[in-house]
Amino acid sequence: MFDTISHSIKTVARIAFAKGAFTFLMLIGAQSSAQQLIQSPEAKLQAIRKILELPEEKIDLASVKVSIDHMIDPSINVENTLKQLEAMTEAIRAGFPTNASSRDKLEVLRSYVYKAGPWNGHRPFQYDLSDPYGSDIRNKLLSTYLATRKGNCISMPFLFIVLGQKLGIDLTASTAPLHVFVKYRDEAGTHYNLEATSGAGFTRDAWIQKQLPMTEQALANGIYMQPLTKKETVALMAGTLLELYSDQGKDESAVALEKLTLQYYPKDVSAMLNASTSYSRLRTRHFVSKYARKADIPGEKLPYFEELEHGMLFWRNRAEALGWHEPDSATENAYQESVHRAKSINR
Repeated sequence: MFDTISHSIKTVARIAFAKGAFTFLMLIGAQSSAQQLIQSPEAKLQAIRKILELPEEKIDLASVKVSIDHMIDPSINVENTLKQLEAMTEAIRAGFPTNASSRDKLEVLRSYVYKAGPWNGHRPFQYDLSDPYGSDIRNKLLSTYLATRKGNCISMPFLFIVLGQKLGIDLTASTAPLHVFVKYRDEAGTHYNLEATSGAGFTRDAWIQKQLPMTEQALANGIYMQPLTKKETVALMAGTLLELYSDQGKDESAVALEKLTLQYYPKDVSAMLNASTSYSRLRTRHFVSKYARKADIPGEKLPYFEELEHGMLFWRNRAEALGWHEPDSATENAYQESVHRAKSINR
């Protein structure tokens, strides 16, 4: 079905990229200067801000994801990665039946990504059982997923979504506790859940809520299980950059980015909790590690201490007020057992 990839398809991909790609390099200048600016957290913040200020219809999530990944790993070639995605898109489109419905298109996309065949070099995309928690931040990057064909609940749904949106399939990101999945809407307007880490199979709400418990309050407040807008998805994609800042101890940069993304995705409890943690780390670094008591803090430094303490408490309380709660050990144990079972099957 898909072995129609040819020189003409690659030519179409190059033309499509040249005409329509909205890339990070276009936002901050020519490639030579981009390589210098990409190292600055402020430049990264401003680039993401410019994307978030765009109208929804102007945001290309493929370009956004690759651009943010490039902020994390400057060795990523943005242009080549986007061309690769365009070539994949055209190859999938070539497999559509005549007068294809959105469901027809979805099934072709699923086959291309998850079914072994000449269209993917008999190397289907699979869940990475060697790093099930995405502990290595590089495994959350789209370029890594494209190269290794092994991903997680960040790289897998984002690839499926960006390809689907390019193909005109109504796919959006959605979240559950510590998890990202895909929402598909058909022509009748009905939403379905797709689990990208398991062949993009259809998944009932009840199953997700059983595997990843969430409170009724969280569901009522819409912090989980909702189809996200493009701007909310950009904010979600920026979470990987926040993770890098945390690993590097760049808590000031993390706070600035968290404040920005929460303006556009105000129900992102992960960002709220990250913000609380960032404020807490700054509070410890600048005050708790230096002063035994609050009374010992010099008067001119008290406003900053109180700002950090307020931020630490405010964002955690905000997440809890919306219905978030700490994951319990039973959920963690069940997930570990599922990973062990999958590994034993794949030996």
